[in-house]
Amino acid sequence: MCGIVGYLGNDKHNEYILSGLRLLQNRGYDSVGISCISNGELHTTKFASKTTCDALDQLEETVNLQNIKSNCAIGHTRWATHGGKTDINAHPHHDNKNKIALAHNGIIENFAELKSKLLEKGYLFKSQTDTEIIAVLIGYYMDIGEPIETAIQKTISELIGTWALVILHVDYPNKIWITRNGSPLLLGMEEEFIMVASEQIAFGNYIKKYIVLDNHDLIEITKEARTITYNKNIQRYAIKDKAHQNIETKPANYKHWMLKEIMEQPECIIRAMNNYGRIENNVCVKLGGLDSNKSRLLDIQHLILLGCGTSYHAGLWSLDLFKTLDIFETVVAYDGAEFHVKDIPKKGNSGIIFLSQSGETKDLHRCIQIAKDYDLASMGVVNVVDSMIARETNCGVYLNAGREVGVASTKSFTNQCVVLSMIAIWFSQNRGTCMERRRQMINDLRNLPFHIENIFNHIENLENFVKSFINQHSCFILGKGKNEAIAKEGALKIKEIAYIHAEGFSSSSLKHGPFALIEENLPILILDVDDENREKNRNAYQEILARNAFILRISDTTEGELKIDKNVTFGGIIANIYIQLLSYHLSVKQGYNPDFPKNLAKVVTVE
Repeated sequence: MCGIVGYLGNDKHNEYILSGLRLLQNRGYDSVGISCISNGELHTTKFASKTTCDALDQLEETVNLQNIKSNCAIGHTRWATHGGKTDINAHPHHDNKNKIALAHNGIIENFAELKSKLLEKGYLFKSQTDTEIIAVLIGYYMDIGEPIETAIQKTISELIGTWALVILHVDYPNKIWITRNGSPLLLGMEEEFIMVASEQIAFGNYIKKYIVLDNHDLIEITKEARTITYNKNIQRYAIKDKAHQNIETKPANYKHWMLKEIMEQPECIIRAMNNYGRIENNVCVKLGGLDSNKSRLLDIQHLILLGCGTSYHAGLWSLDLFKTLDIFETVVAYDGAEFHVKDIPKKGNSGIIFLSQSGETKDLHRCIQIAKDYDLASMGVVNVVDSMIARETNCGVYLNAGREVGVASTKSFTNQCVVLSMIAIWFSQNRGTCMERRRQMINDLRNLPFHIENIFNHIENLENFVKSFINQHSCFILGKGKNEAIAKEGALKIKEIAYIHAEGFSSSSLKHGPFALIEENLPILILDVDDENREKNRNAYQEILARNAFILRISDTTEGELKIDKNVTFGGIIANIYIQLLSYHLSVKQGYNPDFPKNLAKVVTVE
């Protein structure tokens, strides 16, 4: 869950590295650092974020004051895995002779064993990280006479775990070495310079062509000869075009990215429908990625949905749609971190949908390998184009939500639910099931952007209730049926950015344990947004009312304190917009930054 950027070109390295680091803050913001080579010396500047000071702001101010000219530099933004959030643990790290600078994304599982080996040989360590071991080990092999490329190869042959590495050596001021195993790394090429990055966004609009490194490849980048690979695999790479992006660096007219991303959801939903181009008629959708794999997909008898965090909740929400349309023998959703081979049905053909905003979720990468090993059909539902999951699955449907900066996912969750509903419709139309239910779903889908717009016209109603949640140590959210998943997602948002303990339950679950925690004025939010479970929700309301808790109902009837339009399929999704806004206001009113909650990163690239 770290971000890497490298640059080799003219002497304006700061412009490229700082821009890349700013765009990679979604991968971690505990600390940042830059290393460059200038006048035969290695210069490394790095800072950890503190309560009163953002690390990247401090780094930018410092390196601009230093004004070091270098045509070769690497940068890193960190989410702490091994070692605390301190300046000394920030990347890049050096070898013992301060000749090597190295930045790393991933986890080295055998770092303790390697560290002991190096300590026995007299090598010293300044940090508590697993990354410093890599730099020191390369230095060790060079100390015993190995050339740098051999030293790197021998070092990575000893590593167990995942890594993306960018490496500088002071004796080679016009070269960068890069290699990867399990963690993503891209190489972008222009006439005057080369960039390296963990993901496309870090290239900004500087790069138009790039390649994706394969596992175990070691590439030497030189200013003169451009690129050389030591394992002779360069011809395998497909050069990819990077589309020009209007990359926003500030949230326009909004105070925070999260609020901007909440408010733009109606237009995001329309993009998920490809400006309604994915809606073929009143009962059918057009999904080109699935159409091109139709024969294999229609062999699926058992469907598995995998995601983590918010993406897992989107999968849970969609289960009811897949089951209602009667298109598979079984449909289940798992947290990707907990999925194992034993969860694959023993009989019949299985297929997996992989859900991820970033397309880089490490826990899902492991599951993709399982799908390949067992020859399971795989579909990716991701937001980032040409991300790992997009490349590694058989086919998929992009979310088209646009770049999401806020760590707490909002518009991507909504678009995941929209895309999953279209995938369910696609399977149903191709199997000839439930035409009238499809008609209802497509009608609800068309109305969804307008129903969400109506919420934004009544935001002041929500703000009246925020004070009832502030200073509370806990709260509950209740939903029934598929809206239990919305309750869990809403609770996650409150935990993530407002730091209030929140739990999502079925409306029928209170009497099975959680009732013991209800006390006077405890905030409880009820999702009363579907006729099928109306009476169950009313029963829960009366039971809670009898215990003097504070109750806030989101309803598509006149009974709710917060009202939404009637939408049979997506009522819970509309209600969730209110919860996103509630979470946002709770965070801001307590003085927190909702865009970058403590201890979290948006792109989870470690297990």
